[in-house]
Amino acid sequence: MSDRLIFSAEDLPSVSCDHCLASSHNETACVALKKLCKNKFLPFFLMTGRKWTEINEFCQATNTKLLFTLNLLLRDSHEWNSQNAVELIKYSKQKKFDIDWQLGNEPNSFRHVFNLTVTPQELAHDFKKLRNLLNHHGYKKSLLVGPDTTRPQEHQPNCLKYMVEFLGNGSHFVNARSWHQYYLNSRTAKLQDFWNPETLDLLKEQIETMQNHTKKYHNIPMWLSETSTSYGGGAPGLSNTYAGTPLWVDKLGLSAKYNISTVIRQSFYGGNYSLVNEELEPLPDWWRVYVHCANKNYTNDSSAITVYAINLEMEKVQFLLNGTALHGDNIIIDEFIISAPSNNRRTKTILLNGWPLHYESASLDLQPNHKKYNNRISMPPYSIGFWVIKNTSIKICK
Repeated sequence: MSDRLIFSAEDLPSVSCDHCLASSHNETACVALKKLCKNKFLPFFLMTGRKWTEINEFCQATNTKLLFTLNLLLRDSHEWNSQNAVELIKYSKQKKFDIDWQLGNEPNSFRHVFNLTVTPQELAHDFKKLRNLLNHHGYKKSLLVGPDTTRPQEHQPNCLKYMVEFLGNGSHFVNARSWHQYYLNSRTAKLQDFWNPETLDLLKEQIETMQNHTKKYHNIPMWLSETSTSYGGGAPGLSNTYAGTPLWVDKLGLSAKYNISTVIRQSFYGGNYSLVNEELEPLPDWWRVYVHCANKNYTNDSSAITVYAINLEMEKVQFLLNGTALHGDNIIIDEFIISAPSNNRRTKTILLNGWPLHYESASLDLQPNHKKYNNRISMPPYSIGFWVIKNTSIKICK
């Protein structure tokens, strides 16, 4: 819908493809509407100044940075028409909104979705145009992120080709090279797919493929700017339950390992892959955090590390945490075990060390189990474990 969005500072009552009452305040909106209505079978979405202000005030109140996608399909022949975008940018600057920007959503799929094509060369030209507009209208420090292509797949090489050709023409105009990643099709995904090691391995292959083909641009940070377990709204009873949690934990870990600096979850609200439900209550994935060196907000021990593991089997497992960096009587291990009541992977309740998690305040008092070094670690079936190991001889986390 980002590529069907039109901005109007004022409300446009009873607007449709056949009716748009233009005035000096919303003329660009009506012009944009005419362009989009050339494809009448596709819906359009009107973003009013009032609604835009509400969104930005929400971001300010929650200390959230807004990354907003401008409509790429407002075009004059082979060039982006920026008229409506300028109205939005000027309105935003007047209100002193702090925004980062994108242009177009999954442009390599436009032929499939909209029956039209924007080439990577054209898109790079459009990004240059947008970068200049942002600089001119007071958003010089804002990030411009793109091109937001789909995930690389062997049977669909166009995604990779589009990314490489875009960067070849537009790398000077983006602050992050971004793409979208999903493992499964929401319409066909099954419970066992979510807990299959082969599914988890897909992300590693896709990250390595994207990095290898764009290594020339390694100085530009790589983002997963839209990602979840399954595309198409999420799989009901799976993506919004504990069933999807291992994929999310593994994704955060792999992204950190491969230096992907930003992972944007699809979605916070809405669809079957959201982090909160319709009543704004947290779903299982809402609770996930992943670290390598131990989080400094957790411990001031600069030698502390965090190890995590996922038990994908319906059986209890045991192992030892040991190694050359872990020795001596002063080793302390804090254990956090995430599991499901009665091993029910479809649950929307999540247990921490055997106790259900409930949201009561922003300050969480999560108490660990304390384990002694050289004692066996035990994991229940279908569980996820985090162990913060303190007083190690590791110096890299300082």
